[in-house]
Amino acid sequence: MTDMTRTNVGASASDRRLSKHFLAAAVAASSASLLATHSASADIIYSGVINFACAVDIDGCYINVETGLLSNGPGTGVPGWDVNPYSTGGGMNFFNPTGGGQIRYPGVTTGAAGNVALNTPVNSTSSYNTATTAVTFGSAAGNWQYSADNIIGFKFLAADGLTHYGWMRFAMGAAGSSGTSMTRTIVDYAWETTAGLPILAGSQGGPPPTYDPCAPFNPVATSGTNNLPLNQTTSTDLPVAGGCGFVAYHANYFKFVAPFSGAFTIDTCASGADTRMAVLDGCAAGSALIACNDNSCGVSSSLVLNATGAQTYYIVIGASSASAVLPSPITVAVTPPPSPACSDAPALAFGTNSFSNASSTIGNQTVTTNATATATTILYNAEWYTFTPAVTGVYSFSTCGSVNDTKMALSASPCPATGATMTSIAYNDDNCACSSGCGTTGISAFSSALNLTNTGLPLTQELVAGQAYKLVMGSYSATSGSISGSLVIDGPAQPPASCLGDLNLDGVVNGADLGLLLGAWGACPGDVPGCVGDLNIDGVVNGADLGLLLGAWGACP
Repeated sequence: MTDMTRTNVGASASDRRLSKHFLAAAVAASSASLLATHSASADIIYSGVINFACAVDIDGCYINVETGLLSNGPGTGVPGWDVNPYSTGGGMNFFNPTGGGQIRYPGVTTGAAGNVALNTPVNSTSSYNTATTAVTFGSAAGNWQYSADNIIGFKFLAADGLTHYGWMRFAMGAAGSSGTSMTRTIVDYAWETTAGLPILAGSQGGPPPTYDPCAPFNPVATSGTNNLPLNQTTSTDLPVAGGCGFVAYHANYFKFVAPFSGAFTIDTCASGADTRMAVLDGCAAGSALIACNDNSCGVSSSLVLNATGAQTYYIVIGASSASAVLPSPITVAVTPPPSPACSDAPALAFGTNSFSNASSTIGNQTVTTNATATATTILYNAEWYTFTPAVTGVYSFSTCGSVNDTKMALSASPCPATGATMTSIAYNDDNCACSSGCGTTGISAFSSALNLTNTGLPLTQELVAGQAYKLVMGSYSATSGSISGSLVIDGPAQPPASCLGDLNLDGVVNGADLGLLLGAWGACPGDVPGCVGDLNIDGVVNGADLGLLLGAWGACP
């Protein structure tokens, strides 16, 4: 972490930091620093009594709670500092790096750091002040006291990149007249070495608490990639029955609330660790087993959870033996099912198709809008379609003359998960390229087209015969109105669609036609396109033609 520019809250203009203050402070101010005498007890590191006097100025003192390094003056003297009390006069402020903050008094959700009582829990559910807000001195509960010890609870990002919790005691001096400096001394502090575990204010260690699978501060898993810390000290083993019949050693429980119904894939594959995994319907003893797995991707685990939307599940991850130590944090991927709106999209025909999103119930779809997939946009009230070209070649898609402002994107990727971004091979907004129905002002000027020259992401690649492409269309904004009109797909001449694949001309595409296609497999004689089985007329009978034939299986229309 590095020091950041700070303006003294509540100070007069003459007290505010000048641009060269750090340099001056480094030379003129006391640069004394010391390494706190740490003692470890169980999972808590306690500093011991250090009685470090913080400078009463705009810099204050900087503390790295992991290394025990403290220093008055600029934060550059304490690499990776975690806590920075400061302020001139009779006030008290805290400056925080990313991820840092001090808890407010229990029950208070706004304002500055509170003066908390001994044994106050410091955890993920506490309310934290992360701004440079001056503390309040007074007689009310949670106010700071002059000529007394005051305790803060705090959070910080440790060297492991995860959030840890701690407490720190300050001996504050007597109140003085306005502008009189008030001493503040760091008496001692402690912090919890296990990421995510709470600590009680004033606790100096002792036997670590027994792992509670239902504790509210346990890490939570969500859709996407999760880096979850593991308690491998006091967690207990979980015998898994059902179709697995194994023991997950040092099992940790991670709450997962399904955002919608569907088949979610949960895995530890990216970790490479030898894990065992289960999903339960609860965290208490006797909870029902829903799914389990061991050694699905190498020695790591992967399973599918057929979830019900808004239902709570518990993902349980453990080791393969009592002596094994898993990496912490461990990478757990939760992959949502594909969007059903995309998977069940209706087919588009070559030529003219009607479209409308007036009755769309799908919602919005985010798509990428450049070749590097770094820019995105939202298509509102989206509608999905599928287009499978019969011939490989250059195609175009146009909504010229459409009603209201359209956006359109094409994808060659599998359907995205619900709520995920679609990767486009072409995208356009406001690029009507038609011989008619395309004005320069009004509604028709906002039609969309995908072709070799459209703005956004041009459709520069050929579409491959037999491959199913996904086209998504939507409104420009949430308030721009429903879109409707004709979608025109143009490109190379297509073979007759009525009986595509009916090679023996008997009115049905069946095993007889499949036999003819397989018998003609390979390049057409003389490389002349259009031989038997060459359904996409590209001069070779291959998998693309097989896909077209299987797609047309059954009686001809």
